[in-house]
Amino acid sequence: MDVSEIVKAYGAYYEKSAANKSRVRKLLTQGLETPKHCTLIKTDDTIYRLAQVTLGSIVQSFQIGWTPGNEAAFTPNELRLHHFKVDTEISPDQIEDTWLSFLSSHSVSRQDWPLVRYLIEEVYVPMINSDMELLEYGKGVYQAPVPGTASVTGQGMNGLISQLRAGIDDETINHISLSPLTTSNIFDQVELFVDGISQVYQNQTMSIFMSPQWARAYLRDRRSQGFYTISSEREVSLAVDFTPQSIVSLPCLSGTNVIFSTPRANLIHLTKKAANKTQFKIEEYHRLVSFFADWWEGLGFGLNAAVWTNLNKTVVEEN
Repeated sequence: MDVSEIVKAYGAYYEKSAANKSRVRKLLTQGLETPKHCTLIKTDDTIYRLAQVTLGSIVQSFQIGWTPGNEAAFTPNELRLHHFKVDTEISPDQIEDTWLSFLSSHSVSRQDWPLVRYLIEEVYVPMINSDMELLEYGKGVYQAPVPGTASVTGQGMNGLISQLRAGIDDETINHISLSPLTTSNIFDQVELFVDGISQVYQNQTMSIFMSPQWARAYLRDRRSQGFYTISSEREVSLAVDFTPQSIVSLPCLSGTNVIFSTPRANLIHLTKKAANKTQFKIEEYHRLVSFFADWWEGLGFGLNAAVWTNLNKTVVEEN
């Protein structure tokens, strides 16, 4: 816990005043958004196993002879949960002789100080949500942790982009070719994307996921073409015209040009011990207070064949 800037600015002493935690300000953090658009499955497993059944056309013209046609085929699909944790430690005594002393207490037990509750409720839990949404759910690329070294946020799981790219590379996820996105063509490109979804699924209610930046650009491009005006209540429809599909902005895709779509039932959010994300274990030892929590999470597609994206195959450069 670094309070050096507080000491430098306000001095290494406590000044009795009306100071309280309302004077401790922090920037907004990103809340959880992606799980709202998923089918939640709670499980005690660390690998969630599904199977895909495929069957070619079976109807044929009648004849007396026995002419068996296509057979049903079953293929496995595993969705993995990944183990996440938070480990952090503070020395509460650092604040006692500073302006932040209003977060201290006369209690001998440091873990009962207001500072501890403040950090958990106002700092750690919001940051967990932000880290998962912005760094893991969309852009995460799994890297096995190095023993004894804190791993980097964003390496705890393979996020949606990694899974989409892997599916495109092995041709299990459907590719829709689009022109490079611009603020002046995004409206037309989204309609082209919807037209590229298979006819059967075009009649299903689905979300067209993209970054908040492109979702906003889509609405502005549609407005610039005179297709709608904003009402006095500023209600803006995100529905794609003449379809049951709607635009959904996902913060986990921020800064990318990724667009993808799949039925809600096919976008799966797996959790195990999810309550532990907000229920920290607190331990005190030699005036130090440790916070720790761990839980399991995973995101994935139940059926790759029911996913569409504008991502291209990975280009492998030859030596």
